[in-house]
Amino acid sequence: MRKRRKALRTYAFIDASNIIYGTRDEGWKVDFRKLFKYLSERYGSKKIFYFAGKDNKNLKQAHFYKLLAKIGYELILKEVKLYRQENGPMIRKANCDVDLTFYAMRDQDKYNSALFLTGDGDFFVLIDYLIKQKKAIRVIANGKRTAKEIRSLMGPNFTPISSLRKILRYKKG
Repeated sequence: MRKRRKALRTYAFIDASNIIYGTRDEGWKVDFRKLFKYLSERYGSKKIFYFAGKDNKNLKQAHFYKLLAKIGYELILKEVKLYRQENGPMIRKANCDVDLTFYAMRDQDKYNSALFLTGDGDFFVLIDYLIKQKKAIRVIANGKRTAKEIRSLMGPNFTPISSLRKILRYKKG
């Protein structure tokens, strides 16, 4: 009797600031409608989590998040906090890395394939663990901003987001 192959159940985990700033550094913006469609159609993503900071005073951002929810993203938003480095400027941070890790670990029995849209080296331990658990993992991120440990770990399963620019680029109008 032949063993049946399990159907892929893919979840995507997006580190919003990493993707937004990563593409901005390359001189373009992601169209999040196109990204959702790409992740759904190309990889069959069943859930697409979007981890980001939230500023309750920012109406433009609130409108953007409503749009993302309408598209189908599962938003995991964390209140932005202001920090001042000694004698430096104010820094706005939401610190969503732990949240992303929590959701990836919480749901690991629900998926056998995962996409991580981040190049943040803090995720090395998580990604390495999931690979050892026989999960099919792919990372999509800015090549220059991706930790070398992540790139090395992923090898051919790393996709520079710049290679998707024509597919995902936001165009006004």
